[in-house]
Amino acid sequence: MLMRQYHIGQIVIPYEIDWERDRETISLSMDESMELTVCAPMTATLDDIETVLDDKQSWLMKTFYGLEKQANSPRDKEYMSGEKLVYRGRHYYLDVETGDVPEPQLSFDGDRFILTVHERDKPSDEVSVRRKRQAVEDWYYRQAEDDLPKRVDRYAPKLGAEGVTIAVCDLSRAWGEYEDESIRLHWRLVRAPVRIQDYVAVHELAHAKYDDHSAGFWNAVGSVIPDYEDRREWLRLNGPLLTG
Repeated sequence: MLMRQYHIGQIVIPYEIDWERDRETISLSMDESMELTVCAPMTATLDDIETVLDDKQSWLMKTFYGLEKQANSPRDKEYMSGEKLVYRGRHYYLDVETGDVPEPQLSFDGDRFILTVHERDKPSDEVSVRRKRQAVEDWYYRQAEDDLPKRVDRYAPKLGAEGVTIAVCDLSRAWGEYEDESIRLHWRLVRAPVRIQDYVAVHELAHAKYDDHSAGFWNAVGSVIPDYEDRREWLRLNGPLLTG
């Protein structure tokens, strides 16, 4: 289904519309992934749905922040079937399977993650959980090395920053850094929506010309990404969810 976005100020809530033939009213639901589902009759219009969303803003904000608080609570993953992993801003179910592998291996088929483990790996054993976590992080790191440089390459010509070198690494206090014609991006950024990856890429590219966050810097960012303030706010609010 097509993912749409509903804005409340600078808060961006992604949602999908589930069109149902036998439905007469529009209903809303939000799961633990903080993605909103709108169930609507086939006769409803997008304006009808926007009206309902406007009427339900108070419920949306209360539910959104309640789920965000739960997501930020200290609860470690055990990497078991039924859990979800986030990639490019979307949450996908994880299936754990046994196989003849010396170390856990993670793969992604576009609809779900598959974690293959050895039959001796016990689901909740501390050592097994660490091995599975490492496999998951290794997959993210490799994917970040493939995905993130493409975001930089797309926007570099627009900011006159062709030729910058790009590295993916584990940054301690930032999502991206620029120094000496080199951009470093945090590997966990691959979990964020592509539009957020683009914001960070453009932010760092703008530093090729501007050392500080002056008006000129933000004008340069805004010339490429007009809604950069919304994306920056999304990252401020949701950044902690990308590090778990």
